[in-house]
Amino acid sequence: MFKRLNVLVCASALLFLAACAGSKTASYDDDDHEEGGGSGGKRTAKAVPKADELKDAQKDAVNLTEENHKLAREVFELKNKLGLSTDED
Repeated sequence: MFKRLNVLVCASALLFLAACAGSKTASYDDDDHEEGGGSGGKRTAKAVPKADELKDAQKDAVNLTEENHKLAREVFELKNKLGLSTDED
């Protein structure tokens, strides 16, 4: 059960990082977004995610992982106190 929970937290952290990294990028088609309507228009550059945003997302992911481990330990200890099996499925 804890392995599944760990996988779920890691997967959600990865998705969170991917979503944060992709939220500020801009992708434009040359046909749809040309300046002046002709072929001599300027191309727009893709926006690069800021390092601060990535660091914040990484900190959030680490905090979630630490919280997951803490909760897993608490569940394990409570199962031991109650005499329940701690074997994982």
